[in-house]
Amino acid sequence: MKINAKDVASGALLIAIAVAGLWLNQDHTLGTARRMGPGYMPMMTFWLQMGLGAIVLVMGLFNGPDKLDRWAWRELTLILASLCVFALLLEQGGLFLAIAATVAVAALGDRTHRPLGVLGLIVFLMALCWFVFIRELDIRVNLWPSFF
Repeated sequence: MKINAKDVASGALLIAIAVAGLWLNQDHTLGTARRMGPGYMPMMTFWLQMGLGAIVLVMGLFNGPDKLDRWAWRELTLILASLCVFALLLEQGGLFLAIAATVAVAALGDRTHRPLGVLGLIVFLMALCWFVFIRELDIRVNLWPSFF
């Protein structure tokens, strides 16, 4: 059996996060597929994540040797920090500021990003999120900081 350590570690991490999410989601009402409760979509997402994690883990058991050299701690930290920045800024800073800060912090994780490309991605994501969440789904969220 030739084990791919990266895939096995990734699959185990995906499964662990899914199990934790399913456990934390127990208190939410699920509802049905027709009348979804607040816990239905997270439950389905975590089950899908668990299935994908299992596929990655099983494939890692047979894909051949690819040892795990080192963890990319800087990149991992900056991407997780960008998610925290989004959560902290969304309510008070508005959707556009939260998206801009999230992309900017996550882009610091890869040294090959160019400022113009990051700016283009920010503008594209702002337009896309406005169209999907504000215009089409009619979700009520501030676009700009509350002091505007």
